[in-house]
Amino acid sequence: MGVPGALLGVDRRWLVAGVVSAAVDSTTFGILQFVVGSLELSQAVAFALSLLAGLIVLRGVPFPRPRLLMLLAVVLAYPLRAGVLSLTGPHLPAVLAIVPGALLGSLGLVLAVATMSDGRGAVVWTRAAVLAIAYLLVLRLVFIGQINLLPQEAYYWNYSRHLDIGYLDHPPMVAWLIAASLALGKSEFLVRLPAVICWAVMLGFAVALARDVAGRTSVPATALLAATLPYFFIVGVFVTPDSPLAAAWAAALYGLHRALFSGSQRAWIGAGAAIGIGMLSKYSMVLVPAAAFVFILVDPQSRPLLRSRWPWCGVLVALLAFSPVIIWNLQHDWASFSFQGSRRLAERTVEFSLPEFLAYVLLLLTPLGVLAFWRLLHPVATQAADGPGRGRGAPVAAIDARERRFLLSMTIIPLSVFAVASLRAETKFHWTGPIWLALLPVLAATTALPGLAAQALDRLLIRCWPPLLGVLIVVYAYGFFYYPVWGVAGVRVLNHYLKVDWRELRAQVLAIEEAVFQETGRHPAVVGLDRHNTADELAYYDPRGDGSRDTASRHLFFDDNAVMYEFWFSREAFAGQDLIAVSPRREDVEDPRVVAAATRLGPVQVLTAKRGGVVVGTYYARVVYGYRLPEQRP
Repeated sequence: MGVPGALLGVDRRWLVAGVVSAAVDSTTFGILQFVVGSLELSQAVAFALSLLAGLIVLRGVPFPRPRLLMLLAVVLAYPLRAGVLSLTGPHLPAVLAIVPGALLGSLGLVLAVATMSDGRGAVVWTRAAVLAIAYLLVLRLVFIGQINLLPQEAYYWNYSRHLDIGYLDHPPMVAWLIAASLALGKSEFLVRLPAVICWAVMLGFAVALARDVAGRTSVPATALLAATLPYFFIVGVFVTPDSPLAAAWAAALYGLHRALFSGSQRAWIGAGAAIGIGMLSKYSMVLVPAAAFVFILVDPQSRPLLRSRWPWCGVLVALLAFSPVIIWNLQHDWASFSFQGSRRLAERTVEFSLPEFLAYVLLLLTPLGVLAFWRLLHPVATQAADGPGRGRGAPVAAIDARERRFLLSMTIIPLSVFAVASLRAETKFHWTGPIWLALLPVLAATTALPGLAAQALDRLLIRCWPPLLGVLIVVYAYGFFYYPVWGVAGVRVLNHYLKVDWRELRAQVLAIEEAVFQETGRHPAVVGLDRHNTADELAYYDPRGDGSRDTASRHLFFDDNAVMYEFWFSREAFAGQDLIAVSPRREDVEDPRVVAAATRLGPVQVLTAKRGGVVVGTYYARVVYGYRLPEQRP
């Protein structure tokens, strides 16, 4: 029985308590908002009083065990309710704005009770997975439109405004997805919506793979892990090339497993399409077919497939899907392949980053995931492949030796590439993220006995997975959603580009633009003087809506890399034009190269970056009248 069915069996007093709590919440908030005027204080006190009212109604009613799960439900109800309030607050009177959030928070608590009403492990895991995934999905839908775009997201939005079949630093899939979403309008919600959809696709294929590898009983735990482990959560919130990459990686793993273990010929075509789409998302997708090829070479049962036409048909499909990027590179002197390969290696200094690489693995997989990975590497304790209950409702089905070899190949081979690279170059925390999709069935097998075995390590994992996943969900709810929107008493210690209210800062730049127009009769362009972050944000938050057409980057003044801005905006196109140079560093706008590029130079103007009325930083702007090309400068 799922969560909706379990809800019918909940003591009616819980339902009454939910209704009473929502009513007290709404009424108290309206009164406090009228009296004290502080939105954050009003909602916090109203929430506390609504919980007290619910406890009074439930006096004498036995609480489900463990009690910590009820506390977790209460802790998670608050940011959801706050998010709905911040969403509805600007559009409704305070008394009405709180109602949807109060009702949703109360419903969440009642559903949590329903989830815990049956103590059987398999039932609880199923209900918990459904409820947690639904909760994280609703959080996304409530909050993603309320948080300013990160600079990288605004950069990929700019991709979509300069739509093409290829780009210098990434393939075009993320641009295509954003462009399709923005056909519905323009908002942060729509820019990020493809990430949510890709997350759902990734989740579906991850579950399908786990069902085929470890049986139906592994599905709830796999789904919960795919929704809550750090990398898989993040790619479903912020839109980057990793979002479609994760979806394509999961689809490719599923297709390859079906082709290799079920003998499905069509699965080769599906796997090829997934690999091609993944290559259109990020070049690291090439590690999937490379790992699959190694597995076929070392697996005697798979080796004859090299003489079959179907795997090669899959290769052809992948190449056809990837062909737009090949064509773009042909047209641009192999710029993207060079940027990601020889040029990037030449620009990097030798840096031993293996410790950071290992730390990132520990962060993405969590310590429990690392222990579960260790279990995969020690198959001696694994159940026999023909053990009882495989695929017929056993707590966790066995993973046989050949499938274990497949999972190892799809994990260790891509992982080793990044590990070797970290011996001489910088590594980034998200690079190994999609690799762990192949490990999810094994991680799921460690959430319940008999699991892979019944040893002390397995029992430790069983005890530790639920609290770890609960902590992760709390961190996501407050750290990724509540805190960026609400802060704590107005304080937001965030990444610099995230804490700035870019709409408000862009309005200050617009005021300078209008002053220049009044003086000269010409509309100036805007130039961000860092690599591309400032230009990204100023372009997206241009209130006139045409920022992608007249917001350039530092390459107009400096001989530094400005990625795709060098392709979109040539220096010649701005010759003689008035520019507004903007930077978070005063020395940038006073740089001699900026001075030399001006026929006439305006004074340095200070822009105050704010968030929620609180000053969070300072930017500097300077008008460059009559931009001069390098050959025209003294």
